[in-house]
Amino acid sequence: MQPRNLITVRNLNPEEINHLYELFKGFKEGRKEVLGGKGVLLFLESSTRTRLSFEMALRELGMDTYYVGKGESSVEKGETFKDTLRTLHALGFDVVVFRVPFVLFPYEPYLNLGISLVNGGDGTHQHPTQGLIELFTVMEHYPSIEGLKVLFVGDILHSRVFRSSGELFRKLGARLGVCGPATLIPSDLSPFGEVEVFDSVDEGIEWADLVVYLRLQEERFKESYVASKESYFLQFGLTRERYKKLKGYFMHPGPVHPYVDVDGDVLYAEKSLVSEQVRNGIPTRKAVIYYLLRG
Repeated sequence: MQPRNLITVRNLNPEEINHLYELFKGFKEGRKEVLGGKGVLLFLESSTRTRLSFEMALRELGMDTYYVGKGESSVEKGETFKDTLRTLHALGFDVVVFRVPFVLFPYEPYLNLGISLVNGGDGTHQHPTQGLIELFTVMEHYPSIEGLKVLFVGDILHSRVFRSSGELFRKLGARLGVCGPATLIPSDLSPFGEVEVFDSVDEGIEWADLVVYLRLQEERFKESYVASKESYFLQFGLTRERYKKLKGYFMHPGPVHPYVDVDGDVLYAEKSLVSEQVRNGIPTRKAVIYYLLRG
């Protein structure tokens, strides 16, 4: 049998998503499992939450854990990413969690290398475990995903979180909406079905049951997409006035730019799930690793 992989949430069906949710709940409630084996974090792009929560998840599952950071791999010397993965397999690693600045697509050639792969974020393509964190956090706080109106606000164009979270919410029957500068809204949203596009964030907040804020990914900007951060915050940011109008909760996958994405005074207020998202990172990633290695 070829090892299981998680490169994109598009490969998950609702039954698998619900199974992962049950595993997540078990690990969050203190379930103990010891997998053994070896895992490596291959992070060619900076990270705090994803890197540390994966590292803690691997160690809590009893796996010997190693880290290769930006500037520390032979990819920097011209080795292909595929050959790097082959090398890690030859060294006896069971699972590779990778974060890379490029898009791993098409990804099918990477699935038969004899090692389990977990996508910790590839360019603007996918961030499957972050999407699962968002979904599981919402499932803990809302009675049902079916029919839930979820609004994503901000840099939709460059967001791998939107491409993962949005797809997962859609698979379980949520309705999706987006809002942001026209320059940062993809021209084609058809892969996500029927998506409401709002020019006004105030109208979007009035429509939504849940609001997910996304940061401006300036490291990926190839041109000037917004006039200024100040004007962006006034037009689209979660100000204190807009916070009061929220019907439900708001989320942000982080890192947060205070007073650009969200007013710092409401970032951890009563309607915020930001801290809960961080806390849910470890049990979510334990569930994914356990599922891939044990089924």
